[in-house]
Amino acid sequence: MYMFCVQRGLREAWGYFWTSWYSPKMWKLWARSTSPYLSRLRTTMNVENFWRQLKHGFLHNHLRPRLDQLIWILVTQVTPAYHARMQILNDGHRIGRSKAPTQFQKQFKTMWKKLEGRTLAVDADRKYITSVERWTCTCKSQPLNSCHLCKHLVDAVGHPSPEFWTQVVRRRTQPLYRHPALVPRGQEKSKYIEPSDGSITDGDDHALVDPGVLAGGGGWRDLNFSSSSLLGKRTRSSRQESHGDSSSDDAEEVQRQFFPAFDTHDSDVEEEVDGYRDHLLRRAAELEQAAAILRAQVPHRNKLWMSSIARRDIGADVGQMVADIRRFESTAHVRDTTWAKKGDKDDRRRKENTMGYQIYVPPVAVEEDVEV
Repeated sequence: MYMFCVQRGLREAWGYFWTSWYSPKMWKLWARSTSPYLSRLRTTMNVENFWRQLKHGFLHNHLRPRLDQLIWILVTQVTPAYHARMQILNDGHRIGRSKAPTQFQKQFKTMWKKLEGRTLAVDADRKYITSVERWTCTCKSQPLNSCHLCKHLVDAVGHPSPEFWTQVVRRRTQPLYRHPALVPRGQEKSKYIEPSDGSITDGDDHALVDPGVLAGGGGWRDLNFSSSSLLGKRTRSSRQESHGDSSSDDAEEVQRQFFPAFDTHDSDVEEEVDGYRDHLLRRAAELEQAAAILRAQVPHRNKLWMSSIARRDIGADVGQMVADIRRFESTAHVRDTTWAKKGDKDDRRRKENTMGYQIYVPPVAVEEDVEV
């Protein structure tokens, strides 16, 4: 990059590259050559996947939510869901049951079986140097394979045992794969002696479970430190059992455990929301009665009364709100910006009528004893 900028006289460009990317203190932040570990994930792809899950899984009922509402959803809905996923990925999840293969293990198995069906050239053993111990091959296929496999390595190992597919993981140091089944043909398979000999990575993302917890008498239940799970379900424990607790109590317990600041009892915010709710219910009842009065008076065709109502344009603000909501839900126009344009009264009114409006409103029980 330096020679590229020198040959073309790009002094300003090299100044930017040096201060932001190529200086010693910045180089180690992003260059892969500065780390002894190999990267298994692509950061950009994971970030884009998170945005997709956030929009489609948690914000599908909200268009351009307010910042405070977005933060509330992240804290009370997104974070507990990811905590639950982390528990499932933990090695201690459901000990004693067979673990489902991960997405990478499924891809690895498919690629392995695909390469097993390919035939090798007659001079393949002399043309390429294959090392199962280091998991390397001098052919051009292995570096380009997403699972770092090639037909020469697959042929050198042979078909592994069934349990291999749910145990293999890709390591971050050489060799990329280490497992007792990954030995050359004809060689006796090794046994697990130390965790580093097994199918784990460099130790930064796996916590092996002590075999002692698998002892008889339900000893594995001691791993359950809490009587409630993140999903509001009760988990069995050898120390305490729960009987007759409602799901609402479980949800409140989980909320207090992970988010103690969000207490729904005796909260000023909840009281304010309840006040707005009562006001809207009273106003809805008044509008329903007003609509009934208008429909009842229309057949009489009383010019004096009808002209008075029409001249004062009673209910015009309600009609504008309905029109704004209908426009907000339609897709036959370019979406408006989040904030109203300065000096545009109509745009400001539309923002006030639609800010925080939910496209799908779940059915709720409305009290019948609302006084008007």
